[in-house]
Amino acid sequence: MIIAPGGGSPMDAAKIMWVMYEHPETHFEELALRFMDIRKRIYKFPKMGVKAKMVAITTTSGTGSEVTPFAVVTDDATGQKYPLADYALTPDMAIVDANR
Repeated sequence: MIIAPGGGSPMDAAKIMWVMYEHPETHFEELALRFMDIRKRIYKFPKMGVKAKMVAITTTSGTGSEVTPFAVVTDDATGQKYPLADYALTPDMAIVDANR
């Protein structure tokens, strides 16, 4: 199980870690395509949830990353941000405590 507590950035990072855990043969360059309509992808995103399920626990309100099929990853070397989009990136479960 991949547990992703936090706000948008930690959850986005956990989504990418989930992909790399599930499919270590995946190259980031294949995932970091220019953002396009999620329904018209030219790259087949790998099937997720075979080795682990992902649970997102939000600690802030804002991005909605706990329930969205998107992630933004920054290349440390260049500072370039890459938006990733695929329904497979949607966490299996989201825990939101409105009282916190």
